[in-house]
Amino acid sequence: MTDQHPLTDEICDQIQDSVHPCDPENMRTAADWQLEQLIEWLKGNLGSCFYLEHYWDGVSEVDVDYVLKDLREAMRPTTQEGN
Repeated sequence: MTDQHPLTDEICDQIQDSVHPCDPENMRTAADWQLEQLIEWLKGNLGSCFYLEHYWDGVSEVDVDYVLKDLREAMRPTTQEGN
């Protein structure tokens, strides 16, 4: 498995313009920094768990660390190559 940032060079080219050119690696670094800031904010504001109310069976407790791990994987997916 190899790590491939979802913010590809092609996407970076679409985002930037000729007036504000930016190195794709810098854009990826900034996106990663923003994700980590979001995760730290969520950790500080959600505590260790939160509760989801279901209409059919009461309330479920959700572990925040599990949710943040899932969020990180969704925002920074990895791809398998050569398999």
